[in-house]
Amino acid sequence: MSTPWKILVLAHRDAELNPLRRELERAGIAAELTLVRNGDALVKKFEGGGWDAALFSGSVARLHLASALAELRRRDPLLPIVLVVRAIEAEGLLAVAKSGVSAVVFQETLALVAITLEREVLHYREARGQQQSRQRAAWLDQAMGCAPVALAIADRRGVLRWANAAYLELVGVRSDQLEAGEATIWESGDERWADLSEALHAGRAWRGSVPAPARGGEATLHQLQIAGLPMESEEMWYVVARQPVGGATTGIENRLLEQRNELFAAIAGGIAHDLNNILAPITMAANILGEQELSAESGELVRTIENSAERGAAVIRQVLTFAQGSENCAMVLQPRHLLREVARLAAEVFPPNIAVRADIPSALWAIVGDPGEIHQSLINVLINSRDAMPEGGHIVITARNRTFPVVPSTPFFSPEAGDFVEITVDDTGEGLEPDVASHAWEPFVTTKGAGHGSGLGLCRVAGVLRSHGGFGQMRARPDAEHGTRVSLCFPRAVSASDAAPTPTAGLEVSPREVGRILVVDDEESILTLSRRILERAGFEVLVASEGREALALFARHRAEIGLVVTDLAMPGMNGFTLVWALRRSKPDLRVMVATGQGTDANLRELERMGVREVLLKPFSSRRLLDGVARTMAEPAQCEPDLFLDAAFAQGA
Repeated sequence: MSTPWKILVLAHRDAELNPLRRELERAGIAAELTLVRNGDALVKKFEGGGWDAALFSGSVARLHLASALAELRRRDPLLPIVLVVRAIEAEGLLAVAKSGVSAVVFQETLALVAITLEREVLHYREARGQQQSRQRAAWLDQAMGCAPVALAIADRRGVLRWANAAYLELVGVRSDQLEAGEATIWESGDERWADLSEALHAGRAWRGSVPAPARGGEATLHQLQIAGLPMESEEMWYVVARQPVGGATTGIENRLLEQRNELFAAIAGGIAHDLNNILAPITMAANILGEQELSAESGELVRTIENSAERGAAVIRQVLTFAQGSENCAMVLQPRHLLREVARLAAEVFPPNIAVRADIPSALWAIVGDPGEIHQSLINVLINSRDAMPEGGHIVITARNRTFPVVPSTPFFSPEAGDFVEITVDDTGEGLEPDVASHAWEPFVTTKGAGHGSGLGLCRVAGVLRSHGGFGQMRARPDAEHGTRVSLCFPRAVSASDAAPTPTAGLEVSPREVGRILVVDDEESILTLSRRILERAGFEVLVASEGREALALFARHRAEIGLVVTDLAMPGMNGFTLVWALRRSKPDLRVMVATGQGTDANLRELERMGVREVLLKPFSSRRLLDGVARTMAEPAQCEPDLFLDAAFAQGA
């Protein structure tokens, strides 16, 4: 069950709680009612925190009611406070009700107390969430404003619309000049605009140097880093970071820059965790709807929801990759998400006379790689295809699973035979001569005119392929008179349970063999839908919203529970500590982790703790059931003495 509501009740007698409990139980609402008999006791209890609502009985003296109401409102203006009175007393208590009561329920219609409380508590949680979001936004605004790093936002013309104090000080601009629109990144005709546009279209930040404002006759340079900031109007604005070049940067400033990057990575990680928890119930609910008898139109809407949630998850992964850096950022990934995103980007930024189409199957193998490097390699290939069609044409991106018993060795690639995911980019340009195609992966080879290309694009792609154990091919399109086909082959991931789960055909597991399943997650919607999916499959399910509640449930049902599915990031006791405690109590317990924080460090610690099955949120109902089957099919791996360190390494 979910965590019961905590409700303070101001009344004279214990007997007044009984009808309230009956009505709440009849409505299926779990609640802990705590009786206080006067205002002082009410305030003392309230200071403990964690209350969801308060109920005031009309049997309390009017003066005490007003005083208690004022004290609670002073401490929490949003708290739901429901006044329960007899209809005959309502008129006399009207002044009290107007001074801050959220709702009034008559004792003659006490059945309405449950629906009233439910409405008020939901509104309260929503209002508290909005209040916390505004608070975080205010903190972020204050932090950015006083940050020791020079930051600014510029519109599409390069005019600064916002800058923090460090930026204004560094460039010598006054606040009134900023407000008047007199401050710019650089002059409007500056040749750097073309380089900036090309970098942003290629999906990377622009970096370069500009002359610093002259001070004391000394000529210095400033280093700029500029990233795109899409606006609701579909215009592209810019985020600008500025710092002195060379010796002007001290060790302290370098450390501050590192701290800023760590802060951004932490913020991105927190946002990604929250968004994954939002997308997870959307995905699971859409899966449940998709299993029902639906009209063609409704089925199409459900598939749209599923595809949108999947795309959202892919975008979150890319945000994390960008925020945490792409150096040595190898991870198990599903290439279809990356390919669809690259195709979408190309379709948006390429000229309208070039049509870009992606034909990506859903059953691609997973690969291990750096998403940033693979993304950039695909962009380089697509830019080559674009430049080969100055008059317009078509680009088609496809992918398929291929097994190569033998891979011919070339001067550029020496991969081992095996399973690969082959990504193919076809264009309708003039094509390449065979001798040019055979040298295309070499540095400084280009078919563009002087000043229109360095010839390093495919050379960089070749380096990425080699570092991933893959290979590339370039040849004329076999099915057309004109055009070029570029194939990039990446090895199949050896173990890819988190991106492309191992098929579970033949892995039959009966609910009786599993026993009860304990699901632990602090998101109530994920708990509810996980329980429904597992119960529809015939399993008996217990749920807990945090680690200590899970331990209490496990203590009562230890012999019956055969599998635990838990989140990692939870308030109070985190998932690492919970797994350690459960395994210490029952070494042969099977454990599966469902998390939105699938970092390399987390995966390594989980492996040390004997957890082999990790589902990355958002996950589908099919992946949840397949994960259960795989977890139960493998022998329990438990070395308690080893994962004591793992638990404490995560701050247990």
